[in-house]
Amino acid sequence: MEDRKKFWVCAILAGLGPTGTKKLLEIHRSIDKIFTLSLKELKESGIPSKTAENITMWEKLPWKEEIRFCEENNISLVSLEDPSYPCLLKKIHNPPVLLYVKGTLPSDNDICLAIVGTRNPSIYGMRMAEKFAEQLSLYGVVIVSGMARGIDTAAHKGALKADCKTIAVVGCGMRYCYPAENFSLSNEIAKTGAVITEFPSYIKPKPENFPQRNRIISGMCRGIIVVEAGQKSGALITANLALEQGRDVFAIPGRVDDFTSKGTNQLLKEGAILVENVGDILEALNLEIKKEEKKKEEDVSCLSEREKIILNRIPSGEKVSFEEILMDTGIEQHLIFQSLLSLITKGLIFELPGKFYTRK
Repeated sequence: MEDRKKFWVCAILAGLGPTGTKKLLEIHRSIDKIFTLSLKELKESGIPSKTAENITMWEKLPWKEEIRFCEENNISLVSLEDPSYPCLLKKIHNPPVLLYVKGTLPSDNDICLAIVGTRNPSIYGMRMAEKFAEQLSLYGVVIVSGMARGIDTAAHKGALKADCKTIAVVGCGMRYCYPAENFSLSNEIAKTGAVITEFPSYIKPKPENFPQRNRIISGMCRGIIVVEAGQKSGALITANLALEQGRDVFAIPGRVDDFTSKGTNQLLKEGAILVENVGDILEALNLEIKKEEKKKEEDVSCLSEREKIILNRIPSGEKVSFEEILMDTGIEQHLIFQSLLSLITKGLIFELPGKFYTRK
């Protein structure tokens, strides 16, 4: 590993955060130069005493162990100077000094969108997160989220279901997986996309880490989609950060009497873009990928004749009401309900608010 990478690691271990690093780089122009400064020079540059002491004693920091851990676990270290550092993220006012990356970062040509929401979603919320993630992925969009329980997990799984890459931004070091039940998901994400963090490998998941990581989720994306969020949800922090960063904020409307929709519906009142389908997002962002959808063949061989009739009544990209299906097929109401539930379970259709149904 080149010496410059070593100094970036030392900057992190010394506690020199984005603001301090930016300040010193503006003055001294080089990360290498920073580590030759005296204690007095560092303090005169506005660096706190403890951090300044750590920098002058950088050789005693556990940087060798940190680099060895990364090399042994196929973790790349991507600094602000690296060409692969996400270009949009670099433009926020406090970009991470260093990214720990397990997998492959999206390129500057990739269009990234974040999907975020509550850790305690409804079934509807989980279905919407997975559906939007899968459909956007099929249009070539890279889905970014935080790998938390609930909406984040559903978003990552939706992208993987489409056989597409997704990016997980986590709030701890790479020695830990949070939540623990997402260990296998983390490995799946890293195969084609990436798990990333700005925290040194030994940092445990702590509540204060997650608002900090949220600026990365919004910072590397063109916009964020809030699926379900309570009034004090961390997803709302991400939405506010996105607005500060000049990103678009989309919200999927929820039922007015659901606690998990209070924050989402409040965002809509405050001017978030209401979305009912993927087309709303593509149109709002003026993305030139509308005709590049990748097709996945549906396996209908295992369907009953009744299920095939109902599925054929739901054209791709359109929404059809329960009443329309009932009138057009002549099938008994309770049998339609059974077949719709089966088709939803098999991932062939999605239920929308108001008893509307749409096909992938």
